[in-house]
Amino acid sequence: MFDARSAVRDLAGARWISHGGESAERLRSNAWFCFRKTFVCPERRDDSLLHITADYRYTVWVNGEWIGQGPIRGWPQAYFYDTYDVSPYLRQGANVIAVLLQTLDVATFQYVPSDNPGFAARLHGGEADGEWSVASDASWVCGLHSALMELTPRISIQQAFAEHFDACLEPVGWKLPSDENGDETLIREAGSLWRHAVESDELPAVRPRDIPHLTGEEMYPISLAGASIVRLPLPAWSVDLRSLLLSGAEARDANLHFAHGLLATTLNVARFVSVRFHFQDRTSGLNTRMAVNGQVLQPVDDSGSHWSGLFHYDVRLQPGENLLLFWFDGLAHEFTFQAAPEIVGQFDSAEELDNTARSELIPRLPDIPDSGFAFYRIEGHADVREAIFEALTAAADWTQWQKAADGRWLNISSAAMHADNVFLRLRHSAAVDIGGSSDRHYGELASSGHNCCTRNGDCTVIAAPPAGEAVRLVLEFEKMTSGLIEFEIYGRHGAIVDFYGFEAYSGEEPVHMDSMHNTMRYRCREGWQTYRSLTQRSFRYLVVQLSGFQEYIKLKYVRCLLRTYPAPAIGRFRCDDERLNRIFEMSRWTARLCSDDVFVDCPTYEQAFWVGDAYVMSLATSSLFGAERLIERCLLLAAESLNRSPVVESQVPSGWENVLSTWSLLWALACANHARRGGYGEFAERIYPSLRQQALYYREHLTDESTGLLRSPYWNLLDWAAIDAPSSAIVTHVNAWYAESCRQTGQMAARLGRENDAEIFLGIADAICEKINAHLWDESKQAFADCLHDNGVLSATASEQTQIVCYLNDVALPQRRSALLPYFRGEVTDTVRSATPFMRFFKLQALQKAGLIAPLLNEVRTTWGYMADAGSTTCWEDLPGRWAPGYPTRSYCHGWSVAPAYFLPHGIVGIGELDSSSHSLEISPKLGDLRWADCQVMTVKGAVAVRIEVSEHSFRAKVRLPEGITGWLRLPMEAHRVGSIAIDGQTAIGAYVRNGCWMIPLQGGRATRVCADS
Repeated sequence: MFDARSAVRDLAGARWISHGGESAERLRSNAWFCFRKTFVCPERRDDSLLHITADYRYTVWVNGEWIGQGPIRGWPQAYFYDTYDVSPYLRQGANVIAVLLQTLDVATFQYVPSDNPGFAARLHGGEADGEWSVASDASWVCGLHSALMELTPRISIQQAFAEHFDACLEPVGWKLPSDENGDETLIREAGSLWRHAVESDELPAVRPRDIPHLTGEEMYPISLAGASIVRLPLPAWSVDLRSLLLSGAEARDANLHFAHGLLATTLNVARFVSVRFHFQDRTSGLNTRMAVNGQVLQPVDDSGSHWSGLFHYDVRLQPGENLLLFWFDGLAHEFTFQAAPEIVGQFDSAEELDNTARSELIPRLPDIPDSGFAFYRIEGHADVREAIFEALTAAADWTQWQKAADGRWLNISSAAMHADNVFLRLRHSAAVDIGGSSDRHYGELASSGHNCCTRNGDCTVIAAPPAGEAVRLVLEFEKMTSGLIEFEIYGRHGAIVDFYGFEAYSGEEPVHMDSMHNTMRYRCREGWQTYRSLTQRSFRYLVVQLSGFQEYIKLKYVRCLLRTYPAPAIGRFRCDDERLNRIFEMSRWTARLCSDDVFVDCPTYEQAFWVGDAYVMSLATSSLFGAERLIERCLLLAAESLNRSPVVESQVPSGWENVLSTWSLLWALACANHARRGGYGEFAERIYPSLRQQALYYREHLTDESTGLLRSPYWNLLDWAAIDAPSSAIVTHVNAWYAESCRQTGQMAARLGRENDAEIFLGIADAICEKINAHLWDESKQAFADCLHDNGVLSATASEQTQIVCYLNDVALPQRRSALLPYFRGEVTDTVRSATPFMRFFKLQALQKAGLIAPLLNEVRTTWGYMADAGSTTCWEDLPGRWAPGYPTRSYCHGWSVAPAYFLPHGIVGIGELDSSSHSLEISPKLGDLRWADCQVMTVKGAVAVRIEVSEHSFRAKVRLPEGITGWLRLPMEAHRVGSIAIDGQTAIGAYVRNGCWMIPLQGGRATRVCADS
């Protein structure tokens, strides 16, 4: 349903509705509301369409049948709306539409909050002369959805809040139809939380969804990878401090902010107790300092260079009252205070330990009912803040601290803290030895537990664990997956089922996703129940941890409903090197998982559309499955960030207003690629004004007068490596990308008939290249320096990355080009080498351009072969060396790393770009040490399939082109060595020699077979 629909027609009569009232959505950071409308459906129900949109998210059911979720992400200036055919779910008589609305009052990396939470919907059917419809208005009834917990930790700064669902509290039958007056009956019931919806004065700007609906394949685990009993840890101390540390717009956005504040609490214990407080995320969250009874403690590092930053404090509590202080003074992106206490002292018995832990290690303020922490927000200049910190942290007890705080503190009640922090609960659960009858049961579970990996009616039966313990199952999926978790369970009233997805093992231990809560909690009601999660998650392994029940639980199945952009397996690659085949499949699957409603960097951690990644992903997905609609949507969404920033932002639509110079320029190049594939048609007309605006801003506002080069003030990241590219410098790779973006923009302008613009931008490109050679060439190194510092000194670093970018974009003078080759051939050792798979995409591009096929294949085998050999089914964000041992990467599935999916068919088999003017392409195979390769790629005209076989004295090819295009096959043999050529068994007609090689004509709409022998 992605045809050009009319919002005026589709949502005719629909009003924007919300819960309203004193508990309005806008007063909550994270809120859930249920809406329903009962209606009578006429006898004619064919072609019944439901149109719906929301701010922030909706899930919709018709007569209890799950219909869909949305909307797709977009800017708040105009919401996208979805269209569903719901004809199969309607029935004669009473029907009900049920909508679950989630609202957010804080930004994520996918969402910019508005001041208008709510939704609009319209269901209609019938012919034009007898059309019927049901539209959102004040007749709908709504209420707070009591089963979904509002006060839960953030999944991460990039995402919203963890999902906690209490089935015991779900409004009974709210998604199911009743009689025609059922909605009014709900309102009239004594103590009812239901009320009529509130209408807004006008419908916000809306636009139809511009891509197909996401998929929903059922992905089941392949095995039970582990079953164990774990001892539950102490409850975590977890509270969201965003609204206390920040104010105004800062409390709602996702930008980096300085956090200056302090928490105070007390613990009253009966004896000396040693407690270890575990913390995480000192890199982007609150880097927490700690003092106890007036003594400042030193943190102990637990992670080396682990990306989330793990550390702990060891505390010796004295008998009686102890004052604990936690403070923050620095930049942060996430503002949740999270501490996991663990008793490490000696106790006579487990019972004594448990009693002490559960009763004494609860944060309280003396003589203040319902208290947890005292919060003090510290403001002022650095010296003022330092004096306040010194005075507050010197307090040795609660009385002294109150005096120092002088009443300028707020009470954080226990009700304002997170009831539980599921990630920390799972992270710090400890395996216990099991014996006796339990040992027999869990031995049986290890063999019969696989029943929940299918849906054949058999169940995994889990016996109740001892008090304070839980049963942990680890389900392994065949490969990384991404979507909605669904399960069916026979539960006991109040039983807790916690889910935790992770991506990989390091030895026998999971690679934990510290600072990222990839979790879900479900609290059972009695009996059989099925639940489908509301939040998209990605994982390879899924922990299911069950606790808080008697007798037994039956788990019938657990599965993931795979939700990606439709990605038919058109693109393929096979060759005689099985390792390369695995690498291609790994890359293809990664590209699919990272194709959501936009290109996401990683489906697990951020789920954010980083604009620079789209350069890689658009080339790969266009070739793999013809994702032109998704590519166009991404590039246009990025362009809309120009309404907020002078150049395209780094990730959109996002509450973090951030610009990466290179990402904005790679966006321009991706736009040029997409426009060229489409023949400079409608997309080129739509995107050109944005390209022009950005290019001119760079020239007019960011050009250094003395050199004529760009001095970009933005983040100049290109690779996670020691490139010398500070924001105050004239950075070489930024200028090289800018030159190429101007060149491409100029070429587009010429094709669109804007000759004056074409002259301007092509002139800028030439001038920038000339000035790079004049000011940034290091004669002593015979290479381009990374930058020119603001003091006029040339950088001492000439990185491999800089040479690659200059070579790719034809920056170097002709006599200097060959000097760059040793850098990306690996012959220069005293340099900064390409680090991430993202940067290696451009390295492969440069090697292909230089015709260096052996190094290209070696790069693929070395870099991506390492991942494949480790058993990965997806491509990693990083490579070993950036993080601590045991953590070779952050994300194990990353869109910027899919290079082999593009270069194996295009660089090795040599399928060139389809010329949109002549509808022709060239195939120039360079198999290197391969003996055969078979591949297929997608073009805007259809699939191109090629099979190549080579030996010392012969060449065989079979090429199938789609109807309407022609092509040329370049024989990878010197023309003088070719003794005979046959095309489809006949003498080669139309073949000719170009640059020393035979060119063989290819016709569309059929297969062409070529044989050549020496």
